Amino acid sequence: MPLPSNSAVLMPNWIGDLILAIAVAVRQKRRERRELTLIVPEKLCGLAALLCDQPIIPCRRENRAAWFGSIKSVKERRFSKLYILPHSFSSALFGFLTRIPSRRGVSDELRSLMLTDRLPRSVSSRSRHLTYEYSAVLETPYSEPEAWTGVTIAGPAGYAGAVVFCPGAAYGPAKQWPRFAELALLLDHQRIVIIGDQRDRATGDLIATRSPGRIVNLAGATTLEDAAGIIASASLVVSNDSGLLHLAGFLGTPSIGIYGSTSEVWTRPLGATLRTATGVCRRAPCYERTCPEKHCNCLAGISAGQIAAYAKELLADNTAGKTQ
Repeated sequence: MPLPSNSAVLMPNWIGDLILAIAVAVRQKRRERRELTLIVPEKLCGLAALLCDQPIIPCRRENRAAWFGSIKSVKERRFSKLYILPHSFSSALFGFLTRIPSRRGVSDELRSLMLTDRLPRSVSSRSRHLTYEYSAVLETPYSEPEAWTGVTIAGPAGYAGAVVFCPGAAYGPAKQWPRFAELALLLDHQRIVIIGDQRDRATGDLIATRSPGRIVNLAGATTLEDAAGIIASASLVVSNDSGLLHLAGFLGTPSIGIYGSTSEVWTRPLGATLRTATGVCRRAPCYERTCPEKHCNCLAGISAGQIAAYAKELLADNTAGKTQ
């Protein structure tokens, strides 16, 4: 059994970043045989608990009273060390107000006085995978994202073997590939399940109408925990650069990641069973929510045929692996 630790980690607020941080925390636990307590945004606690068995403290941020209540609950645990993964000023302030003696995180001008163990800003670079930074903060050796072997969870039998489409992305239209409906027609022998949040419902309906009877649109109808189970049961996930793509990588489901304004070098999902398609543009990756060139050609230039070819390759590999 791992030994209890007197250290905690303030976790990121975005789903994808949270999943990458969980992977680093899990690796640290395996290496050092010590548990870290994870301070997780309340809305993501259920997902975090599903993906790992680390102790979890919910962090509420919906108003000032909830935020100070979360600080109090952490302070009462009397941790000796706090690892702060988010870059925000409020995250450093959260750590400072807990009065935890050692507070380690990436420094900058606005928050360095609230950290006691400051890492240089150079640790954080979009030219390296994000888990490099998280490994540095958590004081554990870095492991390449391809080395992750996946975590097994139970999934619903009704969606076993389906292809999952994730057409949404919280960052905006510069991350949303427009050719999922065309792809569905090319994958004409596959059962397809669409997942996402309520904002993706209309897009899912549009995709489903192109291939009636073969596509189930569950966008806006599942919890994150439900989505994890569906992804775990799937034979393949096709997704924009989003939290659901990271979830597929964490669970070891073969995946295709489609990148427009962002870069797979910095935020590719974990695991070796991944293909990526990256748009070409003179400014890519620009990391903008809306296209500075007003055209999103980086995404539009990725053809449905290219993604279909990747899909058929991964599906064939998956089938061959099961028969060996």
